[in-house]
Amino acid sequence: MNIKRQVLFGGYRLAKTVGFLRLRNRALNYANILCFHRVNNNEPHPDPLTVRVDVFDRLMQIVRREYHPISLQSLIERVKKGEPFEPNTVAITFDDGYKDNFLNAAPILKKYALPATFFVTSGYIDTERVFPWDEETPVKHPLMTWDEVRELARMGFEIGGHTVNHIDLGTASIETAREEVAGCKEKIEKEVGQRINAFAFPFGRADAIRDDVLDIVRAAGFDCCCSDYGGKVTTGSDRYNLERVSMYPTITEMLMELDNFMTYYKGTMKINFLTSKTALPQVSVGMMPREP
Repeated sequence: MNIKRQVLFGGYRLAKTVGFLRLRNRALNYANILCFHRVNNNEPHPDPLTVRVDVFDRLMQIVRREYHPISLQSLIERVKKGEPFEPNTVAITFDDGYKDNFLNAAPILKKYALPATFFVTSGYIDTERVFPWDEETPVKHPLMTWDEVRELARMGFEIGGHTVNHIDLGTASIETAREEVAGCKEKIEKEVGQRINAFAFPFGRADAIRDDVLDIVRAAGFDCCCSDYGGKVTTGSDRYNLERVSMYPTITEMLMELDNFMTYYKGTMKINFLTSKTALPQVSVGMMPREP
């Protein structure tokens, strides 16, 4: 660990230990939505989309003990009503529909009684299809079956839409976008047997969605749309642009984000002092993983 990272980590631990962050954050009205993709121990090398099982378990234990976890639907209702969030509010989400979400993540979430939303790519579920970014990985990353998705719903987890074929909605034609958005909602509701309210657009970048496509998301009957380029949610947020953060390389860095000590937003890492934000690009804190 270089000197800059040592100073950064040391400053965070001191601010957390003396209670400064908790006291400051009581006055700030924000929530974090976490975005995960895979939870497994299969990758021989660090993978930006994969969190090890033991790391995920430890992080969820901390979230249950030190934060205020709520469901994504509860978060949406607060945004709708303009109600303030409890301090340290966190919602948990997963993208794509990997089988390890069911095998590894769900049991840990149930162990700590944590709500979560699983955004599934309907055209990949219960198939042997492989996402393009997984074609060259050294291990296979199988996807859930519809039976497993239904079981997640029976366990009390929310199921959301993530298009049919995981396309870039920022470049798709309006006709294709409509088929992908409405088609995934129709398919998931048919398979799960219940209404789905939440949508997350693939790739999560600011340029991977357009205003006319967001109109399609609204028209399809979705209650929200989630991005994945960092940022916080407040009661003044647009619920069709709910900002999410992905897993950092370490638990400590992830907690820095949750505690609003360090934030990532659209490619820029910042250190927050009091309520202001000061860009600190020279500090190498590890880039947040981005979906391909």
